[in-house]
Amino acid sequence: MRFVLLLCCLLSSCGSVSEQSFYEGIRANERAKSAGTGQGDKALPNYDRYRQERETLKK
Repeated sequence: MRFVLLLCCLLSSCGSVSEQSFYEGIRANERAKSAGTGQGDKALPNYDRYRQERETLKK
């Protein structure tokens, strides 16, 4: 019974993915794809800049 309770607690923590961590994962994936291609100017901005730009566009 304790094992089931522990398993439920551990699995519930897997669902705590924030918007920032999701964005940073995509950003890291895009950087890995473009490594060595010289396309550094097309890199995604960090999350704080992205959020500021998004808030500006919402207004």
